[in-house]
Amino acid sequence: MVRQSNNLRNRRSRPCSLLEGTAPRAAVILLLTAALLVGGCAAVRGSQGGPGREDPPPAAHQSEKLPFPVSPRMAPLEPTVVSYPNYRDPLIWVNRGIFAFNDVTYRYLLIPLGKGYVRVVPDPVRQGVDNLFFNLKTPIYAVNHLLQFRPKPLGRDLARFTINTTLGLLGLFDPAKAWFGLPREETHFDTTLSRYGAGYGIYLVLPIFGPSDLRGPPSLVVDALLNPLFYLTDNPERSAIEGFDFFQAYAPGAERYQILRRKSEDPYIFFRNLYLQGVQRDVDY
Repeated sequence: MVRQSNNLRNRRSRPCSLLEGTAPRAAVILLLTAALLVGGCAAVRGSQGGPGREDPPPAAHQSEKLPFPVSPRMAPLEPTVVSYPNYRDPLIWVNRGIFAFNDVTYRYLLIPLGKGYVRVVPDPVRQGVDNLFFNLKTPIYAVNHLLQFRPKPLGRDLARFTINTTLGLLGLFDPAKAWFGLPREETHFDTTLSRYGAGYGIYLVLPIFGPSDLRGPPSLVVDALLNPLFYLTDNPERSAIEGFDFFQAYAPGAERYQILRRKSEDPYIFFRNLYLQGVQRDVDY
């Protein structure tokens, strides 16, 4: 099975910063501004609830579980399904309401903005921004790899951070992968909980973040505390930067949500099945 990559999942609501002052905030803002300039130069299973309605099994081919319903790394674009006999969705009607809110937000706000972002901003710039954020969040991946007792990925995390922060101009470029063959390996606290035997509990839909489970909220908090932005910036700058990080990571896959939604008979069931398929793969592999 393919491990969670998640993308959630870097898209968190944060508590207030422990540090005060304008200097750290100004430094981060200047750093992101410089990164954009340099980059420019480089040019989501259960029943419907109605009697007699057969619930379709979950979708196949999800490469990772992500908080946003669709990622550019998710394939194919057909709502193909496989059997998934057990699921826990006791909050289905609450989840459906949140899903409906998210659906409207995605279709009428995030997706149009995402399409515009991809159309207007050149790919090298978008890739540079993505590299920068990924490098900045290395402590999240490194600490979770440490807690999971995975020394090799931990070593790669540290090596990638050292190489990309220096040779890659603070992470704007990715020479660790291009020159040294060190690929990204993203992980989060929900994966750590799973590795220690914590089940997913029940299925949840979180506002904006989308498909999740009982491990999701604690993961949001712990990963937030491991994100250097929590200590380097204060609100509202931190919220703006993290919001942009969430947006830029999933903008390339925005149109896929529309395609999958149109082809699914019940979008809520489909995206729930898609998520739970990933959960089951984690258990199996």
